[in-house]
Amino acid sequence: GPGGQPLPLFESGAILLYLAEKTGQFMPQDAAQRYQTIQWLMWQMGGVGPMFGQLGFFHKFAGKDYEDKRPRDRYVAESKRLLGVLDQRLANRAWIMGDAYTIADIATFPWVRNLIGFYEAGDLVGMQDFPNVTRALAAFVARPAVVRGLGIPDRS
Repeated sequence: GPGGQPLPLFESGAILLYLAEKTGQFMPQDAAQRYQTIQWLMWQMGGVGPMFGQLGFFHKFAGKDYEDKRPRDRYVAESKRLLGVLDQRLANRAWIMGDAYTIADIATFPWVRNLIGFYEAGDLVGMQDFPNVTRALAAFVARPAVVRGLGIPDRS
């Protein structure tokens, strides 16, 4: 950490900001681009993570036992809205910030991957309606560091 002292951090967004600053990677140097990247990181933390996580609970886990389907329906609708925002953002862009892969992508695409895979909610949210998200997700999971990370722990 700063001054060579340990710096305990929690919250994934804070950790990503710290690592980007420490390594000089995954964060634009231009001030406007930097703040837009932070904006998209906060968008993930305040929207994508909480909504996709709640959808996962109500779709795959104990939430399916509730007779009242309004909570699940609300999280489905909000997840679709967020996917629509992301799909529009990715139109004519490789990544959230354009050609540069940033901490905004690192924070966002694991949630998209888990929405489809772990939570098994791809059909529920109509992933076929979000081709730009699908394209960027495929590029994300093909990145060598992501491939290595997905192999931890060894599942063989």
